[in-house]
Amino acid sequence: MPGYFKKRRKAAPGPNKNEQKVLRRRELENRDRVAGTLGNRFPSVERLSIELVFLSPQQQTLDRQSRSFEAADVCDFGVSCPGRCGVGSFNLEAKVEKVVTAGEASSESSGKCQEPMYGGSGEVCSCELRCKMSVTYLPEEPAS
Repeated sequence: MPGYFKKRRKAAPGPNKNEQKVLRRRELENRDRVAGTLGNRFPSVERLSIELVFLSPQQQTLDRQSRSFEAADVCDFGVSCPGRCGVGSFNLEAKVEKVVTAGEASSESSGKCQEPMYGGSGEVCSCELRCKMSVTYLPEEPAS
């Protein structure tokens, strides 16, 4: 009678957890490189401050965040929604670019999350983001 032989597990398809960790780290580094620094993207800006307030559909404050970027800081203008949808996000990049190209010192804006509450739902999250931006520009050098 043959002895007991333990069956070996077959290798799982795809990367193991250590390889996944390395891939996530590379993605994070690549995203930072692609995002660039504030000084590279907007050479005339010295400092950018953003105040974020998230409101529920009933106008109750869900979260407050404050972000500030110096010229040498890597800037990521994506903000995740803390609302009921769980997957929504806000991208402030277009608004920041509009404010900087217009040369405005401050700006206020708002927007609502349009993600569905759950798959196939007709109801949207409706979490509101109110955003205040203040921009400090580098002093202009006098023309010679």
